[in-house]
Amino acid sequence: MQRIFQISDTHLGLEPGPIRPGYPDSDQQLARVLAALQQREEEPDLLWLTGDLAETPTPEVYTRILGLLDEHLEGWTLAGLAGNHDSRHLLQQAFAEAGHAVDGHQELGDWLLVGLNSATPDQVSGTLTAEELERLDQVLGDHPAHWAMIAVHHPVVPIGSAWMDRIGLTNPAAFFAVLDRHPHVRACLFGHIHQDFRAVRGGVELLGCPSTCIQFAPGSAAFALDAEHAGYRVLELHPDGRITTRVERVPGDLPEIRA
Repeated sequence: MQRIFQISDTHLGLEPGPIRPGYPDSDQQLARVLAALQQREEEPDLLWLTGDLAETPTPEVYTRILGLLDEHLEGWTLAGLAGNHDSRHLLQQAFAEAGHAVDGHQELGDWLLVGLNSATPDQVSGTLTAEELERLDQVLGDHPAHWAMIAVHHPVVPIGSAWMDRIGLTNPAAFFAVLDRHPHVRACLFGHIHQDFRAVRGGVELLGCPSTCIQFAPGSAAFALDAEHAGYRVLELHPDGRITTRVERVPGDLPEIRA
């Protein structure tokens, strides 16, 4: 059995502290989640960071993120994805220098893990380019004997929040057309939505993750924050293709929620 942890939407600003008035300190929130992982969990096969790692991307911000990861989880295997707030180039550069992957794919026991880039410059919503979809199709076709799990920043289905559903993945039909050709795909992870989410389509589990920073209120027509704590997702990948998963919350500071 392989074990994966997912954290998402860390949103570290140019300097430590709140990125907006009324928000908690993003650095402190991330540090709490990383400390909880170190204290509560055994080291996994992979920690997957699924985008919006920076609120305002600079090399210094990514260096700070990597420093927090090293401080709490030294030696852990990491992989990252870019979100709409990230600079994919700067993220890839920082992670590569530290020996970590961004996008790409890897075999892990009976499983294949594929990271996709949905970040589009100057857009809040996401798109999987034709080249990225072709890469996914080829990688899945090259590994028919492995169960597959995919990660992408943007949600691939509506989550029931009108404002968020307008800024998810713009071409989900093209994405699912690829998945439908490969029945060994078992799950797709995503971030962006700052909340726990779980749905199933065609035998593929679709799993959203809480943020390490602040949470968005489920089912909201307009942007709204939730009085819920930061969290992370744990996934256990079994040799027979089964997935068991849970979301764990980490007590910390909560945003000021105004009516």
